[in-house]
Amino acid sequence: MTEVVINDKDGVEKEEILFSKLKTLELFDLDSLTSFCSANYTFKLPSLQNLWVIGCPKMKIFTTGESITPLRVNVCYGETADQRRWANNDLNTTIQQLHAEKLLAVSSSYSTQYD
Repeated sequence: MTEVVINDKDGVEKEEILFSKLKTLELFDLDSLTSFCSANYTFKLPSLQNLWVIGCPKMKIFTTGESITPLRVNVCYGETADQRRWANNDLNTTIQQLHAEKLLAVSSSYSTQYD
């Protein structure tokens, strides 16, 4: 699975998807997952408190569209929930930053071992 929500429409119209009562979203051990959704949808998640992205090494962004969440969402990212961050109303930027930090840490670890 490369994404959770796919674009099954041929049109380019922008759609909104509402998860009104979703408090926790857990994505575990999905080796091929690159995003929650690559379509240009707006996700409204007004009750979201926690986003867990554990064991999804290729996830680089939440969605290419917009995500509307509460002001602060607790995001856990990595192989063992080792990276945590408050997403200040922007899941995309938070996931991108955590992914980049993970790649930097792996790269630093690799270069330290072989210097």
